[in-house]
Amino acid sequence: MKLKKTSLSFVSILTVFLLPIAITAGQGTFVPVADQEQLMEKINQNALEIESIQSSFIQKKQLEYLDETILSKGKFWFRKENNLRWAYEEPFEYAIIIHGGKFQIKDGEQISTYDIESNAAFREINDLIIGMVQGNLMERDKFDLNAFENEQQYLLKLVPREIQMRDVIDQMEVYFDKADLMVSEIVMRESEKDFTVITFIDRSINEIIPNAVFTTAY
Repeated sequence: MKLKKTSLSFVSILTVFLLPIAITAGQGTFVPVADQEQLMEKINQNALEIESIQSSFIQKKQLEYLDETILSKGKFWFRKENNLRWAYEEPFEYAIIIHGGKFQIKDGEQISTYDIESNAAFREINDLIIGMVQGNLMERDKFDLNAFENEQQYLLKLVPREIQMRDVIDQMEVYFDKADLMVSEIVMRESEKDFTVITFIDRSINEIIPNAVFTTAY
């Protein structure tokens, strides 16, 4: 899919983000969290203490009309404030880069750059991607939220309130490890039978990330 600057919308951008990408996420039976507000406060406080994240990821996409799961692998880097590189390495090269108020998409040799602040769609997708990575997606004006837990994890189920987002995602499920309150897995359900699972592995927190990671479209 090629993006045209004249036809960009929140739906089209988010669809591109999900496209390259089931698996039932999480382990064990989840029960409702007794104090949801307290949990949200803990997660938000933990997010404030995160200066940088580096991680590999495995992304699996299940589509109703396909018999097999679509598998992608890659790495991402996040650094405050709003610096992110989300790079697919297998089975093809594709990257989303956020830096200096710009939103950059690298598809093979083609590179497209857009101004985040001048486009409401890019502001939304910027907030969504950064929120997923950092774990602070709990804005009440954008999602209806319910929290659950088992012995190892917390699970936040988020249902978008905005019609445009619901056109692409019915529900998001964000899993946090209790040991460090870091996001370990994200499930994005486009429908009952179409969904995407992103699992984060080999995470490194608060290590120095060179500026070139976000400024070089390699």
